[in-house]
Amino acid sequence: MRNEYSYPEPDGVENRVAEEAATYESEGLPNRLLNAREVAKFVGCHEETVRRAYWRGLLRSQRFGVRGRRFHPDDVLDWIRRGIPTKVS
Repeated sequence: MRNEYSYPEPDGVENRVAEEAATYESEGLPNRLLNAREVAKFVGCHEETVRRAYWRGLLRSQRFGVRGRRFHPDDVLDWIRRGIPTKVS
């Protein structure tokens, strides 16, 4: 049962992500490394999905300090092009 707080099911999520990536790429990526939260916000997934991707070797990352990881925008776009294993709930 849907209530007034439910969101409609998104149509063409993969196409939307690819279009946003192309738009983001054409507007110019930030000339800096991105953290997991920024990548997740851009991609439209949870931060844990980003962490799992670099633990599995699907997304390249660089150490930033003792515990942090940062991601190069080109690596994020490459991950998107190869297909992000996310689910939309």
